[in-house]
Amino acid sequence: MPDAPDMPGWCRFDTGLAVAKIHITGGADVPGRLAAALGIDTPAPNRFTGNDDIALAAIAPGEWLLTGSGESVTEAMRRAEGIEDATVLAIDLTHGRTALRLEGPEGRDWLAAFTPLDLRPERLPTGAAVRTRLADIGVFIARTGEAPAFLLIVDQSYASHLRHLLS
Repeated sequence: MPDAPDMPGWCRFDTGLAVAKIHITGGADVPGRLAAALGIDTPAPNRFTGNDDIALAAIAPGEWLLTGSGESVTEAMRRAEGIEDATVLAIDLTHGRTALRLEGPEGRDWLAAFTPLDLRPERLPTGAAVRTRLADIGVFIARTGEAPAFLLIVDQSYASHLRHLLS
């Protein structure tokens, strides 16, 4: 969804972000083996880790959200599917999701108006990744910077609702 001229300067839709879900069961040390396969540190629950190409968020036991460029996410999914002694489900969700980037105090204040999260850095530090509610819809939120900066991912069908909340 392209940005409209009337969008606030502190937010933008991230149309280039690829999103995938990885669910793994079985085998020992699945989180560590997944992170090793992707070449990143193991994320703690409700946190994300990454490198210049991808980010991996631990969103539930045995479940991760993978984001990055299209090629990087496709390659990471292929590597995850190669983990031995485990059952791996890797699904590309890109076309079914919408990503929104919020930056600065204005973005934080807008987010605070629509979510029950405590957005103070000591409660939701950089690297935090959670699923919660935004107004009346489910949303994935990651704090990506101290500025403050946030990444929001929602079902694509809610993109027009997000745009309405921004106006």
